[in-house]
Amino acid sequence: MNKPVVSFCIATFQRYEALYELVQEILSVETDKIEVVVCDDKSLDDSVQKIKKVEDSRLKVYVNDENVGSSLNIYEALNKGSGTYLFYVNDRDNVDQFKIKKLIEILEVLETENVAFAKCVAEYKVLEKYHIFSAGKDALIQFACKIDHPTGYIFRKASWDKIKNKRVLFENQNYGDFPITQVSAIMAKNDKGALIYGDICDLKRHRIDFTKVRSGYYKKRRDKKLWYTPEVIFRELKIAWRFLKTLKVEERVRNQILLTRYTDYFHWSVIEYKATIADPVCTAHYGVYPSQDFFHVTMTSVLNGMKLWTGTTFMLWKETMQLCSQINCVTRDGYVNYFEGLYKTIVKGHNKRISENEKKENELYKREELLKTYEKWIDAVLAKKMISEFLLENEFRSAAIYGMGRIGRNLLKEFQSSDIKINYIIDQNMSKYTDCYEGVPLYNISRGLPYVDMIIVTIPSEAENIMIELRKKSKWLAKSINDILFVID
Repeated sequence: MNKPVVSFCIATFQRYEALYELVQEILSVETDKIEVVVCDDKSLDDSVQKIKKVEDSRLKVYVNDENVGSSLNIYEALNKGSGTYLFYVNDRDNVDQFKIKKLIEILEVLETENVAFAKCVAEYKVLEKYHIFSAGKDALIQFACKIDHPTGYIFRKASWDKIKNKRVLFENQNYGDFPITQVSAIMAKNDKGALIYGDICDLKRHRIDFTKVRSGYYKKRRDKKLWYTPEVIFRELKIAWRFLKTLKVEERVRNQILLTRYTDYFHWSVIEYKATIADPVCTAHYGVYPSQDFFHVTMTSVLNGMKLWTGTTFMLWKETMQLCSQINCVTRDGYVNYFEGLYKTIVKGHNKRISENEKKENELYKREELLKTYEKWIDAVLAKKMISEFLLENEFRSAAIYGMGRIGRNLLKEFQSSDIKINYIIDQNMSKYTDCYEGVPLYNISRGLPYVDMIIVTIPSEAENIMIELRKKSKWLAKSINDILFVID
C-alpha cells in the first residue's frame, strides 16, 4: 500500500462501542489514502480483541505495555501514524465520513503549501475551505498554547518527527490536552499552520452519547476542578506564559497571545459560566452537578472573573504593566457585558417582545447566511457540479428536504427534474395546515420520520440546532446544504 495521506490516530481506553463506531465510520470510505491507528492504553476489558477482528489492511492496532494515562496515550497514538499528516481523534468523538475525501484533497493542497499543522473547526460563516497562517506571529496567536479540544488537530509527520523531547510535554501534562497546542506553538514559530473549515470532526454529534461513560481521569483527580474553573484556567495561562518565554517568542507576540487567551477564558468563566455548567458534557460525564439557581450562578460568575483577573495581573505585574492595563480593560468590558445581560434578564424578562432593532438584526443575520449559501451554490453550478448528480454518484437515491424557504424550494425543483426520489418534506409551519406540498408528503419533526438516504437541512442560520434535533428524533443521515456544498465545491 502507498503511504497514506492521513493517519487517523485514536487513543483509547475501555470504550469499545464508541471506538468501533468511529473506526467503522472512517473505514467505510473507499480510499487507500487513509489509515486508522488505534493505540489502547492497556484496557482491562476485551476492547483490543474485538477491534482486531475488524478485517481491513488500513487498520493498525497497538497496545501500551502499561497504562500511561490519557495524555501520554495521545502522544503514543500520534507517534505510531505513518501518513503524511497525523490527524488526532478521541475514541469517544467522531469523524464525518461524508467529508473525508474532501479532507484528503485539502491536505494534499496543504502539503504543496508546506503547512506543518492544522486544526479542523466547525465554521459555517466563511466561504473558503481553509485559511493558512504564516509562520511566526500569525500562526502563534492563532494556535499556540490554547485550552482546546484535541480532536481535529493535524500534524505533518515530517514536522512532528523533527521536534525533539516532545514526549516530556505529554508527561508533564496537568489537565486536559494542553500538550497538543504546545506542540502547535513549537511548530508555529517556524512553520505555517492552517484552519480547515467544515466540521469534519462533527464535534456536536459526539456529545449525544458522551454521557454514557464517566471520566476515569477526572475521578482520580484530587482537586476536582473542572476545566472552566478559574483556578484551572489561570494555571493554564501561567503554563502558557512560561512556555512561550522558554520558547523565546518575542515579547510583543507573547503579550498578544496571552491577552487573546485571557479574553477568551474570561468570557468562559464569567459570561458563559451558566451555559457551561448546564452542559451535560460537564455534568453527567464528570459526575458533577453544580448549583444552577440564579443567585448562585450570578455570584459564582463574578467571583470566577475576580479570581482569574487577580491571579493574572499578579503574575504579570512586575514584568509588563502595559499588558496588565490591557487585561484590566478586558475585565472591565467583560463585566459590563455580563451585567447588561443580567439587566435584560431581570428587568426586561425572557418573555417580553423582541425590540424592532433585535428583529432587524436577526433578519439581517438570516439573510446574510442565505446569501453566503447561495454564493456557494452558484459557484458549484457554474462549475457544473449539481447537488442531485453528486448524491446519485455517491449512491444517495432518496432524500428529504428540511425547510421550504427559498433554498428548499429551489432544491426541490432540482430534485424533481432528476432521478432523486423526494420521500418527504419536513417543515414545522407548513405541516400545521396541510399534509402535502406539490405532491410530496409533509412531516413535522415531532412525527416519526420514515427511512431516507439523506435529510438535507436548507436553513443555514439554524442548521446546527436543527441537526442536533434531527439526531435525537431520527437515525437517518442528516446534512446541511452547506455540508454538501463543502464537499462538492
